[in-house]
Amino acid sequence: MTLEGTFDPVGSSATEPLAIQKSGTGPPVVLVHGGMPAPMTWAAQRDLEANWSLIVPNRRGFSPSPAAPWQDFLADADDLTALIEEIPGGVHLIGFSYGGLGAIIAAERLPHLVRSLTLIEAPLWNAAEEDESVRELAELSDRYAESTDDAEAEKEFFAVAGVDPKMLDDVGDDVREALDMGRKLRSPREAKPRFETITEAGVPTLVFSGDHHPALERVCDAIAARLDAQRAHLPGAGHAVQHAPGFNTMLETFLTAAEQSRSNGGATK
Repeated sequence: MTLEGTFDPVGSSATEPLAIQKSGTGPPVVLVHGGMPAPMTWAAQRDLEANWSLIVPNRRGFSPSPAAPWQDFLADADDLTALIEEIPGGVHLIGFSYGGLGAIIAAERLPHLVRSLTLIEAPLWNAAEEDESVRELAELSDRYAESTDDAEAEKEFFAVAGVDPKMLDDVGDDVREALDMGRKLRSPREAKPRFETITEAGVPTLVFSGDHHPALERVCDAIAARLDAQRAHLPGAGHAVQHAPGFNTMLETFLTAAEQSRSNGGATK
């Protein structure tokens, strides 16, 4: 779907605040979910509450946040920018899947307030647009979003996203809502962040992937190269890399190093 601007604030309640869950203690970490509900996406990260203040927004269009006619990473970036500006000293910013698009644009806008940036299989197709497998995956993503009648596209897309169609009969209303929103979104093809703004500011960055799809590996490799980022491959959970064994340990090691570098007045990659 190609959209002009972001959605109408009157018709979509875009000026109403997001529902945000806060827990834990320590340096602030903002966790931005993708196409599934935030509680499901970040369930395994509750263990981080002992050392970090977790700030988990529900993206616009995902209850209990205000309704929206579609997912829009530009609207997400606006929401994240407003959220980050309210937190003294800035935040560690983590974006998963579609949520990573809004996260990187917010980081581009406010690099001085982003203590670190972590991206988990963010579909930044333009980072590796020269790769044929990436172009094919981008086309599949758009086909899935544009047609509810393309059974083959749905099957292939669910396989990449790790969605088991057999389980969809028993899901709750929040997941059904999320699946519906998956057909209504600004295409990731339109995301063209200024990577150099983030690297020039010295923001420590980390890019995760799950070693489950060659095109996603190439995208993540390209993103990491553009951001001069640390690169982590963590198989075991498919697309939902944050659920893989060892993810929290890897993430905490990175966040702690970023905090220590910040205290010393420098940046670490």
